[in-house]
Amino acid sequence: MAGKYKAVQVALRDGSAVKVYASPRVGEALRELSKDMTLYQGVRFLQVLEAVYVQGKKDGARNAFDQLDVKVAEARTLVPHRKPGRPRKS
Repeated sequence: MAGKYKAVQVALRDGSAVKVYASPRVGEALRELSKDMTLYQGVRFLQVLEAVYVQGKKDGARNAFDQLDVKVAEARTLVPHRKPGRPRKS
């Protein structure tokens, strides 16, 4: 990733601005896309961004639980977890 994340001000048509934290490259692309965007295109763009955000959250959660499962399996191999007492005769 090139550069540090910075707050990028994206100007809206009504004169207000929205802060988006992004790398300089992504921020410039966002400014360029939003420059001549109609209301319809803006809503569609928002829907795409929300879908990407939701999918990223799902992927991150899945990765966390996968790592948790791996670590629990490692702990099971390291910790002896047999019933206490003398072993049964075969």
